[in-house]
Amino acid sequence: MANRFVRKSHFRHVYGQGSKKENTYFDLRLSTNGDGNHIAANDKYIIFATSGGGGPCCVVPYGKPGRLGVGCPKLNIHSSKAADFAFNPFKGNVVATAAEDCMVGLSVLPENPEDFKGEPTSSQLLEGHQKKVDFVTWHPTAMGILGSCAHDGIAKVWDVEEGKEALELDMGASATCMEWNTDGSMAACALSNKKSLIWDPRTSKPAFNFKTDFSNAKNIFHDNVGYFGVGGSKMGCHEYHLYDLKKLSEPVTEFEVDDSAGMLLTHYDPDTKMLYVGSKGGSQVKYFELTSKGAMHKLSLHSLGKGIKGFFFLPKLMCDWKQCIIAKSLMVFRDYVEPVDFIVPRKSSLFAKDLYPDAYAGVPAMDGASWLGGENKAPILKSMDPKKKDQAVGGGVKVVSKAELIAENKALKEKVKELEAKIAELSK
Repeated sequence: MANRFVRKSHFRHVYGQGSKKENTYFDLRLSTNGDGNHIAANDKYIIFATSGGGGPCCVVPYGKPGRLGVGCPKLNIHSSKAADFAFNPFKGNVVATAAEDCMVGLSVLPENPEDFKGEPTSSQLLEGHQKKVDFVTWHPTAMGILGSCAHDGIAKVWDVEEGKEALELDMGASATCMEWNTDGSMAACALSNKKSLIWDPRTSKPAFNFKTDFSNAKNIFHDNVGYFGVGGSKMGCHEYHLYDLKKLSEPVTEFEVDDSAGMLLTHYDPDTKMLYVGSKGGSQVKYFELTSKGAMHKLSLHSLGKGIKGFFFLPKLMCDWKQCIIAKSLMVFRDYVEPVDFIVPRKSSLFAKDLYPDAYAGVPAMDGASWLGGENKAPILKSMDPKKKDQAVGGGVKVVSKAELIAENKALKEKVKELEAKIAELSK
C-alpha cells in the first residue's frame, strides 16, 4: 500500500460561520457602484452607498445589527454616486470616499458612533481628478497619506494633513484595484488594458509594468511569502497567479479558482498566509494557504446560499481568540449585510499562539512628511495574547492632526484670556 503524506497545516479545518437574521444588517437600500467591495468597516462604523440624491452613504454603528431601513443616518458630501470607501487605520472615525463627481471626500465622524445623525464633525473635498474616482486606500504605516485612482488612468497620492495633492502618476489606463505593500514603499494597480503596474509613488516612473492577460484583475502583495499575486477573469474562468518580482516573464504558480463570470473579490491575511477568494454574483468564498515555495493549497470553502455583491474583512485585532476566530468578514447581499466568521476548531480554551502571531496594531510608524521624504518603516505590530493586552505597543509616532492643533491652540488662547482677566482683577 502506498504511503500517504498529509501536509501539516494549522488551518486545514477552517470553516465559515454565518449569522442568523437577527444578527445581520437588513432592509438596506444598497447602491453597488464601481468595482470595489461596496462596504467598509472597523470596530466603530460600517459604511456603504445607498440610493438618493447626491452621493449618500449609510453610516451605522458596528455591532448594532437589525433592521436599518431608509431611516439610517446618511453621510452625503458628494454631488454624485459614491463608489469606494476606506476608514483611516489610525483614526477610526475618519473615512475617505471616492465618487463619480471626480472628488475624494474626507469626513471626520463623531468618536461615539451613536452620536452620528447625518452631519460629520467636519468634511473636506479634495479636487484634482478629471474623471470619476474609482478607489481610495490609506497608506498602511504613514499618517495622513491617501491614495486614489480615477477613471482617466491617473493615480494620485494626497497629503491629507495639508489637504493637498502630493504625487501623481499617469498609468495609461483605468484601474480595477489599488493596493499598498506591507510597509507602503510600493503601490500596485491592475489596469483595464490587462496589465499590472507596480511603482514607488514617490517616483515618476513605474518599477514594473507587465502583461497579465486578466480582465477585471485584482493585485495583492504577498510580501511575507515573497510573491506578488494577480487574479482575474481569463478564458471564461477565474484564475490566480503568483509572480516572482525578479522574473515577471511568467508566473510561478497558476491556479484555477472557479468558473464564475463576476468580478473577483480577494482578501489576503498575512498573519495566517491565507487568501480568501470570492466573486460578485458568486455564492461561495474559497480560501487557500500560500507558502514561500510558491505553492497555493486549497483549504476549503464557505457556501453562502445566495450571490454576493462584495465583501470586507475586518481588522485582525477584532477577532475573538476565545472562539478561535481567525478572520471576521461582512458579506454584502442585495438588501442585507451578513457577518461571517472563519474559525479554526479547537477544544482548548487557552490562547493559541500558533493561530495568532502579532497583528497589525493600527498605529502609525511615521508621519506623512517622513514618508514623502523617502523614509520607509515596517508596520507596528501588537500581540493578541490577553496576558500582553496592556503591554505598550513598541515604536510608532504620536501624530497630531491639524484640526487637533487648531483646537488645542484655541483652548490655550482662552486659558490665556482667563488668566489675564484674573491678573487684571488682582491689580485693582
